[in-house]
Amino acid sequence: MPEVSVEGQLPSSNEEVRKQFRQAASPAVARLTFGLLWLSETAFDLGSTLVSFAVGVWIFSHTGSAQDYSLSVLAAALASMLVTPVAGALADRYDRRWVVLGCDVAAILCTAAVLLSLLADRMSVTAFYLYAAAAAAIGALRRPAIRVAVSNFIPKDRFAQVGGLTGISRSIVQVGAPAASGFLMAYFGLQAVMAVQFCLLAAGALLVFGALTRAGGAARGGSASAALAQGSFWTSARTSFSGALGYLKEQPLMRSLLLYGALVQCLMVLATTMLTPMVLSTHATEALGTVMSVGIVGGLAGSMLVASSVIKRDLMLWILVCDAVQSAAVLGAGLSTSVAVWCACAFACLFCGSTSVACSYALWMRKAPLAHQGSVFALLAASNMLVMCLVLLAGGYLADAVLEPAFAAGGALSASIGGWFGSGKGRGIGFLFFLCGLCGLALTLLALASSRLRRLDVLVPERAED
Repeated sequence: MPEVSVEGQLPSSNEEVRKQFRQAASPAVARLTFGLLWLSETAFDLGSTLVSFAVGVWIFSHTGSAQDYSLSVLAAALASMLVTPVAGALADRYDRRWVVLGCDVAAILCTAAVLLSLLADRMSVTAFYLYAAAAAAIGALRRPAIRVAVSNFIPKDRFAQVGGLTGISRSIVQVGAPAASGFLMAYFGLQAVMAVQFCLLAAGALLVFGALTRAGGAARGGSASAALAQGSFWTSARTSFSGALGYLKEQPLMRSLLLYGALVQCLMVLATTMLTPMVLSTHATEALGTVMSVGIVGGLAGSMLVASSVIKRDLMLWILVCDAVQSAAVLGAGLSTSVAVWCACAFACLFCGSTSVACSYALWMRKAPLAHQGSVFALLAASNMLVMCLVLLAGGYLADAVLEPAFAAGGALSASIGGWFGSGKGRGIGFLFFLCGLCGLALTLLALASSRLRRLDVLVPERAED
């Protein structure tokens, strides 16, 4: 009987290990495997975006409350955070084919249940909260397994390119999904959106299972039975998550990257979530559509830059410079009320943002140890969700209840700061943009001043090939 390694990932037969790595290293197999995984992830993201938009419209049309919609987003974020330790253990210690397939089957069943409830006219807002939480948890369980699989068969010098290609598909989804969802809702109802989601999930499940089957044992990971032979599932989850925390403790620069990324994202998310009310305070919806479209084009351009393999070295320096420009763009947007300036700032912000995200993604894939990489990715996702929760809870209140009244005519700040910044409708949100951009710029300049952080690429050792 073949033995299992400590990580429960590869059989101990040297010949079989070499055969699997040769198969995983084949350029033709790697390209085809990644292509299938990319299509699967695109289908999954497209379906999720379609449903997220449609559910938001459904909730608002039935309740007339923006707060009810915010609660559905908050439920999704909290659910994603709660499954973080489990997601890491599944990605690190189990056969990733069955992890992803199990998540896809669960997502298909949830979608089918919602579709049947809609057809029977028995769907409620509370049920949609539960569905949003379940869908987010499933996505959080699925995503680390895909990322760890990719990092096992793609060469390290292609990691940034992988991040760029992922950003391209994400930008295309962001452009097309809301329009497609709105069309389906207008002519066929929410039932049609859920039916399309069902088909996309089924197609994605077939693609990803086929891709991981072709990828070889190194990408698929250990079997569930092998992992369970080492202890209970919860023991595996605790061990894997502890390993990720231990890695961050051993590598203070990577811990700094995690903290820095969370802080920058907090500022950027706080600003971007307020883009809609800031623009609509003084302009028509056409202006908002123009600004958002130009921004998405910028994000697509940034992802294409990274996917073209132009960026191969000094990833941390690219991250810091892009974040500095991104923060400056947010600051500039807050100072202006011109649609042309907002478009330029949106392009620069999302261009640099997508570039920074792709480079950061590549760094984590190159540096995080394979034995605990799933838990590291899950921990990153949890920090992002925590940021989103904080922004959802604090951002709207800060803009609506504090800054907008303060900058209104006769407000507390209208005669002081408003004298040079401007006062009236929308200026409180503009000042919030200014503050976010200023704080982000200060943070990135401090990071650039740290020679150790700038040289993270060479100071932190590359992951060991387990």
